[in-house]
This record gives sequence, C-alpha cells and structure tokens, in this order.
Amino acid sequence: MKYCRFAKSILYVIFYSSLIATGVRAHEGHSEAPGESDEAPVSGPIAISAEAKENLGLTTVPVEVRTLENILTVIGQTVAIPNRIAAVSSRISGRVTELMVTEGESVEKGQILVEVESRQPGDPPPRVYYRAPMDGIVIERHIVLGDTVEPDKHLLELVDLSAIYAEGRLYEGQIASVKLAQAVRVYVESYPDEIFFGRVERFSGRLDPESRTLKVWVRIENLDGRLRPGMRCQLYVIINQGDAVIAVPHSAVLGEAGSLFVFVQSEDDELVYEKRQVVTGMKDDRFLEIIEGVYPGEQVVTVGNYQLQYVTPRKLDADEEEHTLPDTTLYADATAKGLGNEESGFSPLFWVGIAGVSLLFLNAVMLFTRRRRPASVANVPHKESRDQSDEEPTDAQPSQTETPAVSKSEPVK
Repeated sequence: MKYCRFAKSILYVIFYSSLIATGVRAHEGHSEAPGESDEAPVSGPIAISAEAKENLGLTTVPVEVRTLENILTVIGQTVAIPNRIAAVSSRISGRVTELMVTEGESVEKGQILVEVESRQPGDPPPRVYYRAPMDGIVIERHIVLGDTVEPDKHLLELVDLSAIYAEGRLYEGQIASVKLAQAVRVYVESYPDEIFFGRVERFSGRLDPESRTLKVWVRIENLDGRLRPGMRCQLYVIINQGDAVIAVPHSAVLGEAGSLFVFVQSEDDELVYEKRQVVTGMKDDRFLEIIEGVYPGEQVVTVGNYQLQYVTPRKLDADEEEHTLPDTTLYADATAKGLGNEESGFSPLFWVGIAGVSLLFLNAVMLFTRRRRPASVANVPHKESRDQSDEEPTDAQPSQTETPAVSKSEPVK
C-alpha cells in the first residue's frame, strides 16, 4: 500500500505539471490584445479573369495632380423661372367646346390650345380660339371639356423649361461668400451620375424672418428639358481655387474613417489589382486629396470596386507569379505558419493522458485491495492480544497455568 500511495503521488505531480505546460503552450502568441501585434495582416494583389472584369464593369482613371476648389454646399430644389411662365385665360364668358392639349404636353408658340363658345346670342354662337403665347410645356390645366369659363379664370399655364432655376437658401454667415455670376455645380437626385453647371443670377430682396436665410437662384441651361420644377438638388458654389494636390474621384475610395482604401491596377497586368490603404485630406464635391497611398499616373478603380473586394482571386500561372503573388498563395502560407508551430515529439497533452489513465488504474487497484482485506485477516490475532500473551503473569493476577492442581478428595484451604 505504501508503494501504491507513492506512485499515486508521482502521477499527480506529472498530471498537474502537464496541465500547466499545456496551458502555457496554448496561449503562446496570444499575450497581446487584438490589433497590438507588430505583424501586418496578410494581404496582397487580387487577380481576376478577363470575363470577371467584364462582368464587374471595372473602370479605372489615372491618379492626377489637380487643384481642389473651396466650395460652399447649399441644399435646394429646381423651380421655374418666373418670367418664363405664361397663363392662358379667356376674354369672354362661355363654355369650353374643344380642348386640344393635356398636362405635360409640349406646345409651340401660336398653337391652338382651347376653343370657347361665347354666351353672346348667335346662330351659331361665336367661338373664340386661344393659342399658346410661347414655346413651352403645359404644367397646369384648370378646365375640362364643357366647363364654363369666366374672364378672371386661368384656363392653362405654360412654362418654358429651356432654362430653369436651382433655388437655395443661404445662412447669414454664408451670404458674404456668394456673389452674382459665381459658378455653381448642381447635383440633382433624379440624375445622380450627372453634373449640371450654372451661375448665380439673383438673390431674394430680404431674409426670411423665421429661418434667417436668404434665397439665391442659380440659372441652369436645360435645352433637353430633363429638369422639371420641384426636383431636389444640392448646389456647390465655387468660392475659390485651392492648392494643387494628388487627388482621385470620390468613387475610388472605399471603407470607413481610419480604414480607407483604393484598388490600384497593376502596371504589368491589367487583370491584377492591389488593395491599398490610403490617407485622405481635403476634398471638394468631385475629388478627394490622397496624402499617402498612391502616386500620380497609377490607375485606380472607380466603377466596380465595391464588388471587387468580394471577388475570389484566381490562381496565377507560373509566369504571372514572378510579378505578383495571389491571395490564394498568401493564404496557404499563412495557414502553413499557423499549423507549423507544433514541435516534433510528444506534446504535453500526451503526458496528461498517460498520467490520467495511470491514476485511474491505481485507484481501481487500491479500491479492490481494500474490499478484500477484512476476509483475509479475520483469523489473525490482534497485535495487542499477542503482546499480552507474551507478558509474564503478575502476583496480583496469577496465570492460569501456575494454579496448583487440587485433588477432588482433598478440600482446598
């Protein structure tokens, strides 16, 4: 039993030592919090096929040194130019007998729009025709066939949309920066990919007493008639020219603040793109300054770059690998590094298993031995009784063996 207890103690030492070693081994390389490691994250060029490039519709533009503009942003909407609005009204009382146009229809100057039958007696009653006073579009129609009309009632309203206003509101602190004939770029929500150019034409006569703003109107040429009154827009008033900087279009930059990046096309292969982190600076409504990350002349992706970040890169050929390394190879290297930390030989987990099995075996043996002990030692005299039998009898308690024999015929005295 003493040997079993000693072996059990040794196994406990091995077991707990192995556990401690396993814990230390498992946490190697994790002593730093995420993001504190000096090693840069694995990254590299993305290589795609020609078909994938076509499907994504990738478009690139060169990085250029350009002058950014100091701009003032104003929120507004499009409105018709007041002196290009016309009303068609009747000079007599009568009834609409014929209506030749509908709302939204384009008309030319002199075109017949409405026929009105007069209330004056006659057989038949006299009829009057009303024509378009100018070229334009019917924006309001206040009558239907058979309506009665009066001289004070507008029948139709026309507007000439060959030019239109973008109306904005300037706060008091912005008024001094905006002047007549100042150049303005206008972005309309209905046409997000287009820029409309105009100039400041006039200001309101007074500030709005509630909002403390001053209305400003920017004239935009609209020969194709796409802009209609009531469209929401943003006005970028060009205040002055800034410094010459390295700049790219806004659409080339992806990511969030502190983690912005662009995709740069390889100079050796137009199917290979590198994701680069960039640091940005000043900006206007079209371009963004790049302080660090790209150089003039490099091609950056402006269309399709959002989808490009989710493309699975293809495996490069042997010749292509001399110029660039695909993500698949980088991933394989990273995986190999992660799996190559194990050293040859037995790991601490192996010794934990051995010690655990041995402890279970020893406990089983000791338990079996304790259950068999009472039956095997039942006939063995107790140590104390054996000691008493070996002692000499005393005078006060003579031993039974020394008692003299007494004859049955002789009385004991």
